[in-house]
Amino acid sequence: MKRDFDLIRALLLFFEAKPDPKAIELPPIEGYDDATIKYHLILLHDAGLLRCEPFRSSTSERVIKVIPFDLTWEGHEFLEKIRSETTWRQIVSRVRDSGGVMAFSVINGLATQLALKALGAA
Repeated sequence: MKRDFDLIRALLLFFEAKPDPKAIELPPIEGYDDATIKYHLILLHDAGLLRCEPFRSSTSERVIKVIPFDLTWEGHEFLEKIRSETTWRQIVSRVRDSGGVMAFSVINGLATQLALKALGAA
């Protein structure tokens, strides 16, 4: 399954907007099937952006499912940089126009550059 950064952003926005820290096993994100959402929740947990209760395989340490609760500090930090729809579209456009790859480190770096530029620091 491919990683979908639009879904990742939607999940981060969803968990930030939740009114309480209760777990939500399957967030209702329009346009995505259950399996895709569950896969991306594991990715967000692996990346340290989402606080989850992981369930591991009985035969290995592999995480096979997570129950998500809320954003981590790093999740909040990353979301602040990509929250604006305008900023998000700039990032996606710049990456695609340059023939680059949609890698987390690239997206995070561009988001940081745009945030600093907006503050007049770059």
